[in-house]
This record gives sequence, structure tokens and C-alpha cells, in this order.
Amino acid sequence: MDRGFWYRIPEHLADDARVGRIVRVPLSGRRVRGWIVEVAADRQDKLKEIAAVSGDSSVFDPALFRTLEWAALHYVAPLSVLLGKATPPNLPRLSEAASVIRPGNRRGKHAIDDLVETAIEGRRRPNQALVGRWQRLDWLGALRPLITAGRSALVIAATAAEVGAIRSSAEALLGGSLVDVAGEDDAAITAGWEAAQAPGRLVVGTPRTATWQIAGLSLVVVLEEGRRAMKERQTPTLHVRDVVRRRSLVEGFGAIFYGPTPSVEVLASGAEVVRVGNRAWPLVEIVDRSQEPPGSGLISDSVIAALRAVASRGERCFVFTFRKMVDQCVHEINARLGAPDAGPHPSGRAITVGTERDLAGIDGLGLTVAANVDGLLLTQGYRSSEEVLRQLARLASALAPGSGHRMMAQVLDVSLPIVETLKRGDPIPYLERVLIERGRAEAPPSTEIIAVEIRDHVPDDVDTALGGLQDCEVLGPLKLDNGMRWLIQGRLAKARAELRGLVGRWREAGATVRVDADPIDL
Repeated sequence: MDRGFWYRIPEHLADDARVGRIVRVPLSGRRVRGWIVEVAADRQDKLKEIAAVSGDSSVFDPALFRTLEWAALHYVAPLSVLLGKATPPNLPRLSEAASVIRPGNRRGKHAIDDLVETAIEGRRRPNQALVGRWQRLDWLGALRPLITAGRSALVIAATAAEVGAIRSSAEALLGGSLVDVAGEDDAAITAGWEAAQAPGRLVVGTPRTATWQIAGLSLVVVLEEGRRAMKERQTPTLHVRDVVRRRSLVEGFGAIFYGPTPSVEVLASGAEVVRVGNRAWPLVEIVDRSQEPPGSGLISDSVIAALRAVASRGERCFVFTFRKMVDQCVHEINARLGAPDAGPHPSGRAITVGTERDLAGIDGLGLTVAANVDGLLLTQGYRSSEEVLRQLARLASALAPGSGHRMMAQVLDVSLPIVETLKRGDPIPYLERVLIERGRAEAPPSTEIIAVEIRDHVPDDVDTALGGLQDCEVLGPLKLDNGMRWLIQGRLAKARAELRGLVGRWREAGATVRVDADPIDL
């Protein structure tokens, strides 16, 4: 099906049938939806006619289609699935022109300014990794000249709540030229897509917008591209970072990856590193517990004192720990404070205790605490050291602006490289060391990995078929609930192409197949 089918364009649809349009076509005795991916004038075959052209505009252009083709191969997925991700939930309609924005007063210069000037001139610079706290949102004003010039920018945030926070700050600057895309309502998502088809827009959205066509797109800003929410869990496991990098290369727009801890994949890609401010996160106080006697509890005396002082001022505190330790931490804090001030997040208490999944929903805090940095580093997986730094940087960035706010990190071994990194507020030397270690271990990004999981009905020929893939090593299988898992490692350009055919055949035979390109949890 990836090769598509040729159809004749009837004369009355000649003006509408162009690349990217949604169409209805006859296929196997019924009418189905499809997309026009190529138009040719020299086809002599006896062809069926397109039945109808749907919607008012194309959902992709030839340049975006090239990226979608690449994604279908890279993520071992049917091309139609990727075309569907570029398509709004409802049929697109023509959008109104963008509001006119008058130039405002110049602000203090931000690192994004240079890229905006380049984008206005229609030139392209190498991708940039901006290392700093994007949550200040002082950089939004730098995008205004780009929108004023009739070009568009896309900002991708991990969650709908973050999209909402950016929208609140950008509305005063951009008014009707702001397009926000969050939530799951099909009508609202389609309306956002339609609004993005007029140039001169700032589109702020969740990861779904990474595959969208946007008129006049000249700059994309991805916020904290290393977060798990930036990668889809289900096949195809698209990652915003890789899709944006590919689109930037093909379409020629600038790409900025902004956050306190860029991924090692961004560093390995040769992105230009630019530090924003003196520190990538607020001050961190290291609490050395190496000399404390056994049985001292989960929380040190100095942290208890800080929690008491900050909570008494009416400010909120957050203690970060493992899921199994949440209740124990809550009990210990309340017992030592002599009052029920602590509770599991989100409990509304002055002090809340939570885990990684709670980090996205906290901000404006007076004090944050990492209860066990050493234990976090013991987490299995080749990404653990990078992921721990990212989590701790987000914990520090949840502090409210102003003096007297700080993060406290409890450690048993103060010689750990991550301890010095937290104190300095500069992640790059640490991540460069991680990148070298990954190369020695032959782990991504120095090599490519694909995980293949088959459940319900595992075909008999899977081991033989995977073993025949070119230029790669196959590890497994590993037993799963009602299935098996294999890892494919190496230079996988040829293997990806072969694997797409195999996966299609196994699915037709009744198997449930999940393909995870570039898996996070290994």
C-alpha cells in the first residue's frame, strides 16, 4: 500500500487535485479516503477516476511529504499512518488571514534574536541547543519581529498545561496571530490546524504539531526535547526531536532545542550550544549525608529545618523520591515537624511528596528537595545518568523566582560527577562525558536500536526472518506477557526497509506488533 495507486483526475477536479489534498477514491468496490502524493501528466494506463476532493486545502506539501516518507521508514510504520498524523481530525477549511502586528519596542537581546533575524532574511543556520530556563518566557518577545514580517514560528511544549502558560504570556504580544493547540477536542484541534495555514502566526502546541504543515514556517522551538512526553509510546514511536531535525534539513527552517539539559542526541548531531544566562537552573545546596549515623531516616535534619521554615512563610515545598518511598517520606516529615503539613502530591498541603510523573505539574515553589540522588543513579538503563540530571534540573527549575528559594539535594557520595554538575548549573561537560561513555558501550546515539514486540500470536518464522536482516545484530527473544521481544542493533537503514515488510506480514497473520524505534527504556 505504501506505493499507492494511480487515479485519473476528472476535468472538474483539475484545479483542486494537487499534492497534499485529501480525496475519496474507489478501491475494491468501495470508496475510501486517501491523499494525493504525486501528480503526473504522462500516465497512459486505463485508470479509475478520483471520486471527490475533500476539504479546502492541502494537509502537506512536497517538502513535508519527504519528511513523512522518511519517518515511515525510520519508525517502521505504514506511510498512511504518518500521513494521518499530518492531517487534522476533521476536514480542513480555509482559514482567515492573520492579524496585523505592529512592531513593538525592542527588548533586551536574547540568544534567540540572532536566529530570528536569520529566519526573517530567509537564511538557515545550524540547529541550536539553548541551555537555560525556558520557563521565564522572556524569549517570546524575540519571536514578535518574525511574526510581524509575515513569517510563522512553531513552539512545541510537552504538556497542555505548558502550552496554556505560554499562551497566557504570548497573547498580549501577538493577539489574533497566536494559535494554541492543546487538549483532545477534534474540533478545536482542527480549528488550530486551519488557523496555522495563514502565514504570520505563532503556533504553540503539544507534540502532535511536529508533523503539521504551517504556512510560512521559518523557525521551530522545541522545549525540553529529551522529556518522555516528546516521544510517542505506541507505533509509530515518533520523537519530536528527530522529526523537527529532519524537517529543518528538508524545508530549510531554523530549529532551536531549548531547555536546561539538551539530550546527548542533540549534542551528537552537531547542534550549536548557546548558554542562556549564567546557570541552566537555580542554585542547588548539596546535603552531604555520608557522616550521618545509621538509622538517621530518609530526610536530614537540615532539610527538615528548611521545610519547616519555608512552610511557615506560606510557601510550598516539594520532596522528590521513589514511588515506593512516598508514604514513608510523608510519615517521617509529619512526625518530625509535629504537624500534618506534608502529603502525597497533589494533596494541597504545604509540603507535598511526589515522583517523576509529578514533576511536570509543579512550579512556583519555595523549596524543592531531592531525597536520594545516589539511589536515582542506580536505576537500570543506558540513559539513566542523563535522565537523572534532566529530572533534577526540572526539580530545580520548579522554584519560584526570587531570593531565598533553593533546591536541596541529599547525597551519600559527594564525589559523584552529577554533584559538581548540580552545583555549577552547567550540564554540558557532564553530558559530553555521557556521550563518550555511550560510544564506548556501543549504545545510542553511537549505534541504532529498534525493539520489536510481538504478542497474541507469535509467527513461527520470526527468529529466522529477523536473523536475515542486513547489517545488524539481533538479540533475544525475551519473554513478555503473552509475547516476545527482540532488539535489533547496528546500522539499520537496510534493516528498517526489510522490517516494514515483515511487520506487515505478521500483522496480517493476526499478530499484535509494536515497533519501538530508538527505545528509551533499555
